[in-house]
Amino acid sequence: MTFQENSEDFAQVLCELACSRRCPNLECFNELEKEAYIKAVAELLSNEEKSKCDSYLISQDEFDHNFFKTDTITNEEHKGVEQTLFTEKFLKFLVQKVGKCPVKNLLEGKCAANVTLTSCLGEKQIKCNPDYPYRTYDGTCNNLHHATWGSRGRPLKHPIAPCYSDVVSKPARSIFNAPLPQNRKLVRELASTLEKTGARSSAKISMFLVFLSELVNTDMIGRATRRVRNPTGGFRGCTVDGSDRSACVSTLSNPLRVLPKDDCFDPIGVGCLNFSPQEKSNDQCELKHVGQRNAESSYLDLSNVYGTQPSYDANGKLELFTCGGTKPIVESSPSSVQFFALGGLFAQLHNYCVDQVRSCGQSKGPVEERCRAFTIGVYQKIIYEQLLPFLFGEQFYAQCGFDCEYNPEVEASVSQLYKSAVGRFQHIWIPKTLNYIPNGDRRSLPFHEFFHNEETFDCNGILAGVVESPISINRFTDEYQCLFYSEDGKRGTCLACIDLARNREAGLCPLLTYKHYIEELFGDNDSSKCYSKFEDLEDIFRPEIIELFENMYDSPADIDAYFCNLDRRFHSGASLPKLVAQATCLEFKRLKCTDRFFYTRNPNLGEGARKLITNFDLTVLLSLFTNLREVPIQPLVSDSTKVESAQVRAFSTDGGSQKLPSEDLSSSCEAHSTKRSHETSPPARKSLRKLSVSSG
Repeated sequence: MTFQENSEDFAQVLCELACSRRCPNLECFNELEKEAYIKAVAELLSNEEKSKCDSYLISQDEFDHNFFKTDTITNEEHKGVEQTLFTEKFLKFLVQKVGKCPVKNLLEGKCAANVTLTSCLGEKQIKCNPDYPYRTYDGTCNNLHHATWGSRGRPLKHPIAPCYSDVVSKPARSIFNAPLPQNRKLVRELASTLEKTGARSSAKISMFLVFLSELVNTDMIGRATRRVRNPTGGFRGCTVDGSDRSACVSTLSNPLRVLPKDDCFDPIGVGCLNFSPQEKSNDQCELKHVGQRNAESSYLDLSNVYGTQPSYDANGKLELFTCGGTKPIVESSPSSVQFFALGGLFAQLHNYCVDQVRSCGQSKGPVEERCRAFTIGVYQKIIYEQLLPFLFGEQFYAQCGFDCEYNPEVEASVSQLYKSAVGRFQHIWIPKTLNYIPNGDRRSLPFHEFFHNEETFDCNGILAGVVESPISINRFTDEYQCLFYSEDGKRGTCLACIDLARNREAGLCPLLTYKHYIEELFGDNDSSKCYSKFEDLEDIFRPEIIELFENMYDSPADIDAYFCNLDRRFHSGASLPKLVAQATCLEFKRLKCTDRFFYTRNPNLGEGARKLITNFDLTVLLSLFTNLREVPIQPLVSDSTKVESAQVRAFSTDGGSQKLPSEDLSSSCEAHSTKRSHETSPPARKSLRKLSVSSG
């Protein structure tokens, strides 16, 4: 190393040391608060006006109407939105006044602890009844000491300080302060690279796994685009024909450019794709890095199926709509009919439970709440004993160590990394077509067709087809990055572009930053590796991907976290790339360890209900709630061996006569069900030996 290089390094150290000691003067806050409040109120009023003006809204005759739909918000929610916007504007003004470095220190807690703007109200106080035995619907009171942890509306978490170019909200730039690669161009070049390599293949993983993962992700996260008091079908960013940016663009939209010569969109004259930023959450005006708002509770509690308020009929049953989906499921958008059908399996399980418990004649406590607890228990069991072992492989699943006790000192949350990058793993598996088998008539339909006119599809045919549809690997299909959500197969949107835009708007740091952070947590030897040249990436990416990144990025340190899904490393037997599996492990371990009502430790379930949960898996749900004559033993595998539904029903529930055993049911009912379950014939037991069910 030369003397000059030594001097430059020393100067850099001195600069960083000086920066680390700088903090803003709190005395300047009052004037900035006033200015920020005026700007925030003016913007909100402007947004309200635009939500009533058709020229700012996506019209019903446009293909992506409802793709970025916004829901109305309550007065209380509106106050949170207002205070979040007010705080963000204040921080932007503060950066302009004192510079990035002091504000960065303030946001990271290096200056003063728990600084909150004086104009804001404190956090709403929630009183929890420690003796109430059931979950709330919005996630509050799971943690009795921190009632709002894990609840609906909370901010998603950054595992490390976010990488914003202005410290507050503007997307990051390259290490040389240049813009990152243009969104659509990067996605299209990547698709073209994969296409040229000829890597067209499918895996034995079924699309049933993709939709199950989507159901779980929506339950953990939900969708929260920036909202106003008036519900809309989405805010316009582009002209009606998509040729260019609209003259009517509000702060509620941030259209994505499509460069000329794009082989998907250029032939149809599209140069712009609509895109709506997502809502941030800082309802208490705390001066810290802010995450995007979580529209559902973080807990794995089927909040996307049950909704935010209890809604049952007089018997305690859920109202079912298309393919058994509940109202929150069928009103979610964009969602395909497969998503409705999969969510409908759990909704039907709830109603099945109600029928079984009521037939016993007595129940300790509300039937609907007992059945909700049971249904969530089956759902959690499927996630941790069927889905995650399949995704992780036996070796890494054991390494994750999911046998944790409840820890009330850790906040239940979902990270921005998972929501905007790692959790998008199932998106790159989307094939060109999906199987659809109504009444045994096998068809193959383009993926985008299942997002429209859902009520016209045969629900049994949907599930029969999805369990036999293999995922696509090693390529980006047109349905994924040209035709997503298309109505006519000619013009659609780009799901990959939306995912990448979400990655950047969330302030995610580069992929290598997260790689070092996560692998250090796992004690991985690669955590200290220096990636100074693009050639150093050969342990993570295939050569053609590295060449593409070298042509698109200034440095390996700039590569977006979203591309963690292209990691070529896999644990033995795993279905997820190594980095994706590691980050996913951290998310699901935290959610289990912070859930007071997790089914294996929930004292209110009762021993009988907990035993019956072990009898239920995806195969049993398909046998009970579809008209399929045969069901796959492993629905997550596209070529799984099948068994007759009648055998599964007889084995797991004794032909429907078995009641849901729990300590509050009549002894005769439970005795009858136990006796009958042991009468299952030996041949049936032998033929079902591979099923994850057992006698009751």
